[in-house]
This record gives sequence, C-alpha cells and structure tokens, in this order.
Amino acid sequence: MQQGSKKSLCFRLILLAILSSAFSILPANGQGAISPSLSISPGLVKQTVKPGEKSVVKIKVSNLGQDPIPMSVSKLNISKINDLGAPEFTPQVTPRSSADWLVVDKPDMIIDSKSDKEIEVTITAPRGTAPGGYSAALVFQARLPSYYFDLDANAHILPALTASFLITIDSNNPPTIQDLTISSFQAPGVVVSTPVPIVTEINNPTSFFIFTDGELVITPIWGDKKIVTRLASSVLMPESSRKYINAYDDTIWPGLYTAKMTLNQGDKVLVASAQFVAIPWPFIVMLLLAVVFIVSLIAFKKRRARRTALEPESIL
Repeated sequence: MQQGSKKSLCFRLILLAILSSAFSILPANGQGAISPSLSISPGLVKQTVKPGEKSVVKIKVSNLGQDPIPMSVSKLNISKINDLGAPEFTPQVTPRSSADWLVVDKPDMIIDSKSDKEIEVTITAPRGTAPGGYSAALVFQARLPSYYFDLDANAHILPALTASFLITIDSNNPPTIQDLTISSFQAPGVVVSTPVPIVTEINNPTSFFIFTDGELVITPIWGDKKIVTRLASSVLMPESSRKYINAYDDTIWPGLYTAKMTLNQGDKVLVASAQFVAIPWPFIVMLLLAVVFIVSLIAFKKRRARRTALEPESIL
C-alpha cells in the first residue's frame, strides 16, 4: 500500500472516532472494557491575531473516568461546515488553512483519572498574511493499550476530542452581514402534513468569517408567529456557502403560511421569506367525505324524483 493511501486510511479512522462531548469505548459484547469520559474546553476558539506576532490560547482537557488516558495531539484543517452545522476536517492544505500556525506545548500527555490537563497552543501567522479568516483543528486522540479493550471485540473505537480554531487577520474595513446573499430559501408550495422542510442557503463571498444571530419563524395568516429555530453566533466560512436545514413540526391547520428567515449582526439585518399553503390530510379526507356525501345525496334525490315521476297517478 502506498504511503498516501495509508495516510488516507488513518485519517478516515480518526474521523470515525471524533465525537462531540462524551466519549466511550464500545466492545462487541459489552464486557471487559473501560468507558473513559473526556471533555474539552473550549471546543471552538475564535482568535484575532497579527501576522508575525504570537498569540497563546489555553485548552483544558478533562478525564472524568476512573482510569488514566494517554493522548496525543495532531493537526488538521477545516474544509467546510456541513449542512448539520458540524465542521469537516481534512489533512489537505487550502488557501484558508492555518494548521501550520499552531504549536502545542504538550503534544503527548497522560491525563490522570478525575483530573484536567491544560495545554497551551501558540498561534503565529506568517508575516505578510493577507487579512481574512483562516481555520484549523486540533485532534486529541486517545492512545490505549490492548488491555483496555474486550479481548473478544471485533473492533476497537478510540475516543477523540477536537478543538476548532477560527483565526482572523483583521482588516481596517471588515465585511458585514450585508455582504452576504441568501441565494436560496425554499419551502414547499403545498403542505399536507408536518414536518415542513425549510432550506436556506447563504453565500459568503468575502474572505472573512461572518458571525450572525437570527431566527426562522412560521406565521399563519390568521395567527401569531411560531419560532422554528434560533441561531446564535452562527458562523459562515470565508468564500463558501452554507445550508441551514430546518423543519416545522408543530400542529398545522388549513390556510396560508409565511416562512421568514432573519439574520442579524448588530443593527444590520438580512431577510428572506416564502409562503406555502397548508391542506392537511385530515382536512382533505373530511373534504372528500363531504363531497361524497353531497354527491350521494344529490343522486339519491334525483333517483327518488325519477321514481315519483314514473309512478301512475291515483284514480280518485
């Protein structure tokens, strides 16, 4: 196997092990293995730096389990934020990569049970780096010997933690939310049942991260608005698009609805809206039953009138 293939396989195995908060080792038959519980703080670092100057960030890794956990740190780049809002990692270098800017003071460590380990990360952007947003990630990977696992297990899942870094080289004229465009805002034209999918695609053509707050609301034509989701410090990566996939799953009644996405950055606002008509299945069934009843009633009256017209008049 070539060296590139080995690296690719190793990277995929690492990604399979990355979880968000609590991590455990899952043996095949559930016996004979420990279950370490690890946490990291902060999981997201937003840092503004100046080219050529060092900035130090502290990361705390906690082991809440009963056994010491040896760990090592590796560096990856962030390729994008997926439709679920999670970062995707890659070893490949892009114009927005900054993994090489990070230096960890303790790349290998042992975290004792019920204890924390503080790691210092030094960020140094090269001199002459253009203003904009750059990203990277640290992967804290457990290195566990074989006796940690069930001997009968067919697979060993290693716990891992990540800390994402969003690094900004500042500018005298930073972009704002008004530089964004909502390239697509889609809601079904006619809805017969919930959940109602609503997809927003936002394009960030700038070279900076843009952080926004906002909300998605549904408003029936006759009533008060209903909040579907709130966005808090949502990030849009530089020179990229991002989809927000939401669903309205509350009770829906027949009528006209308006879906509205609002993004805020201070006093600046970006808005997109769309309308859809709701004709729920129960209403359709009731309507069909009513139509069948009316048609049957009309047909019955016509038959009765026809029989009456054919009957001979009685002789007085």
